[in-house]
This record gives sequence, C-alpha cells and structure tokens, in this order.
Amino acid sequence: MASADELLTAPAPIAPDELRRALGQFPTGVTIVTAAHGGRLVGMTANSFSSVSLDPPLVLWSAAKAAPSHATFTSADAFAVHVLGADHRDLAMRFAGRGDRFEGLDHAEGWTGAPLIEGLAPIFECRVWARYDGGDHTILVGRVVRLITRVQEPLLFHSGVLRRIEGAGRERPVPALSSHSFARNDLATLLARASQLVSDGFHASLKSWRLSVPQWRVLACLTDAEGLGAGELAAMASMRQPRLTRLLDRMEEAALVERRPDPVDRRNVLIHLTVEGRARVAPVLLAAKEHEARMLSPFSDEERALIKHALDLLIDRQGGAARAP
Repeated sequence: MASADELLTAPAPIAPDELRRALGQFPTGVTIVTAAHGGRLVGMTANSFSSVSLDPPLVLWSAAKAAPSHATFTSADAFAVHVLGADHRDLAMRFAGRGDRFEGLDHAEGWTGAPLIEGLAPIFECRVWARYDGGDHTILVGRVVRLITRVQEPLLFHSGVLRRIEGAGRERPVPALSSHSFARNDLATLLARASQLVSDGFHASLKSWRLSVPQWRVLACLTDAEGLGAGELAAMASMRQPRLTRLLDRMEEAALVERRPDPVDRRNVLIHLTVEGRARVAPVLLAAKEHEARMLSPFSDEERALIKHALDLLIDRQGGAARAP
C-alpha cells in the first residue's frame, strides 16, 4: 500500500518499460487473432483480448500500430480470435514472429471470411463493431457472430513469459474436431451433439420445478393444444406410446393432466392440462425461452430463423415420409 507521502507527491512521468513490467504482473490468456482483406491473410498473437458485453455479444482486442499487419486488421470488416491452450506455445511464438505465419499450417476460411486455424478452440468469429484510437494501438471491438467452443487448460502470459497453470493438465483435454471429421459432418451426430448442448443445462434445472424431462415435454406440448390424442402427443414429445401411457397414468394421479372423451368421436380420449398442470408449466416455459435466447444470442435474427426452419423442415418431411404407405 502507498504511504501518505507517496500519495501527496506529484506523479513522475511513467517510463514505457516500467509500465510494461507493471502490466506484466497481471496474468492474461493468450490468443491468435486472424483476419483477411484484399486477398491477404494476417494473424498475430495478442493478450489484449477481453469481453465487453453479453447482450449484444461484444469482445475487443488491440492491434499495435507498429505491426506490419495493422493496416490489414483495421481495414478488414471481420476477425477471428483463437484462444490458445497450454500446449500451443509454439503457435503463440510463431504468430508473434515474422514471415508467413500460415505457411504449412492447416487453416480454412471461416464464416466471416477470416481464416480459422485447425485444432484451436474456443474461436470467436466476429464482425467489426467499432474501431477506436488507443494511442500506439487501435482498439477493435467485434460482435461475435459464430462461436466454436471447447474447454481446455489455458496458456497464460505473465511477466513476459508464456506459462501454464501449475498442477493443471491432469485431465485430458477434449480434442479439437477437424472441419472434415465425421463428428462435424454426420447429420445424426450433429443433431445429437446440438441437442445435448442445447438441452443439458436446462434439463438439469427442471428439478427445481419438481419435473422430469418426460413430464416437461408432455406439459409443454399440451400448452399449445386444448386436447391431444395419445398418438399425436407421443409424436410431439418424441416418446413411444406405451411409455407415454405409463407416464400419463402417473401425471394424472398427480393432477397435472386429465383424460377426457373426444367430443367428436366418443371412442377416442384426448389429454388436457389441468389447472395445476398449467400453473406448474408456466414459469418453466418462461425459463425455457430465456435459455433459448441465451443459446441463440451469438446468431443473427436471420440465422436463428434459418436454424429453426431447417430443423422444422427436416422433421416435417421425414415425418411425412415415415407416415406414407
């Protein structure tokens, strides 16, 4: 802590080297930022990456004006930030040096046009949101439009040295997936991974509403209809009818649903929500919408509509084909 005399003394000019040493005591993550403009690919190692906002999803980093790639970065309308793991020290040094940094390196054009380096993640693909003068740097703020996620042990920069967290690395990191891999091209695998990614966190929260996942599916489907037949409900809830019948028995005992005769055809039975069932599911529906909004926040309105339209089209056409004689 500074003494009273130090606080009262007029501050002396700060030498750049002294400031660099002081800032170096603050450990940061390490990234590689890439961009493309006018047919030129550029990339540099940066530890200035930072989150700005979740809504809208904004991040920033700073490009040194003295860097040969500065003009390309500030002219490009997009950039990609690759977060480096503890095993990526050589890549960090490569993109901090000179020469063609992409030579012999597996990379592909990303959604925004910025090059994406194979095997790295998380990757934040960004459209430039704003540019600000920052002394000897230009501050580039980007809106995240696509996110490639992965949990890994981070590479750190501290006191001018690349480091890893002491004692970390005991768990094997999740391998990065090549853009040509089975897991990123097989439709069934993609749908399963997307379903798990979207559902896991929310499904875990259902316990707080005293609901199981199958109960939630049934109640959610019934909110959109005054009454559904068992076959219709089973299809909407992605459940086999015998299992649904057993589930409905338990839910009827809990006063969440009730079976009523079909007024058009008395031989049929329709399932309805009870007052208790509607009250139980109402707050869960709000939470589900909030969860969906968070999951889709990196996407534009057009992209969100496209994702839902494509899935709805797949379900409708394949469902129709399955029902055809």
